[in-house]
Amino acid sequence: MNNNHCTSYTGGRIGNFGNESSAEVERKHTIVQSLWTKPITDYKRLRETLFLAALSLEYAHRSGYKVNMHTDSLGILLLRNFGYDKLCSTLATIPSSVPVDLFAAGKFYAMRAEGIGKVHVDIDVLLKKPGILDRFYTNRYIDCICQMEEDMPQVSHTNIITSMFQLGYPAATRPNWNGSMNTGVVGFNNPILAARYMNNYFDALKMYTKDVFDKYKAENPGAWMAFDFILEQVNLSCMSVGYNACTLLPTKEPSIVADKIGYQHLQGFYKWSDQPIIKRELQRLNPELYMKVIRNFALIG
Repeated sequence: MNNNHCTSYTGGRIGNFGNESSAEVERKHTIVQSLWTKPITDYKRLRETLFLAALSLEYAHRSGYKVNMHTDSLGILLLRNFGYDKLCSTLATIPSSVPVDLFAAGKFYAMRAEGIGKVHVDIDVLLKKPGILDRFYTNRYIDCICQMEEDMPQVSHTNIITSMFQLGYPAATRPNWNGSMNTGVVGFNNPILAARYMNNYFDALKMYTKDVFDKYKAENPGAWMAFDFILEQVNLSCMSVGYNACTLLPTKEPSIVADKIGYQHLQGFYKWSDQPIIKRELQRLNPELYMKVIRNFALIG
């Protein structure tokens, strides 16, 4: 398979939410997702990640979105029958010089391949409301960016989002914030903002090669995690100030129930510790896809 080859499909199931109307949801717009398997296999989280990706896909389809997934060769093997509308091997082009510790690299390669005008949604994000991203696709004068403070410890209840804030809040009012600002949804219509953000990351990849990064990690234990937090998360908040960016988050309350606003970003370690809940939800919504995760993972032993 060629490195940049994309295979198109008819798409996965179109369903309904829980006990709501069984009417099918029309898929008008396309979101982008990515899975770079190398960092995941290094940290022994591949099986858990597949369940996350499958549940995120199911919710995206139910919310009325087509999904283009960008992954690598192993990802193609594991995801090929999940029901993505397009499955691309774009991330097979990530060179070995890119440190796997810069885990957001896969997202940036996927966004660069798709170009502006589409929203990238992380695979640990669940879109729970039909049309939740439509504003971005129907108004070409806005950018769609969703960021959320992520402190430790978080609550483990999967329906609660802790410390969720609107775009720019952490950088604008808490300059000393040193935690993660999860960037679960990113979509650009403004080519200038997109270029600034993308070029910043790819310029960093040229400087911080694997050899350089390994040396830095040896000399600064633990500090290396700040690299991706800054490059992916903090910079986005800072760069977006002054641009016409919309947010999915309608509140600055300390915690809100995710189902009510239709957006849920599973936080930090809890995306692994809450696996039983994630599996039960996927099995409830799409038993066939649940079994595909199990069978596909069995293929690689």
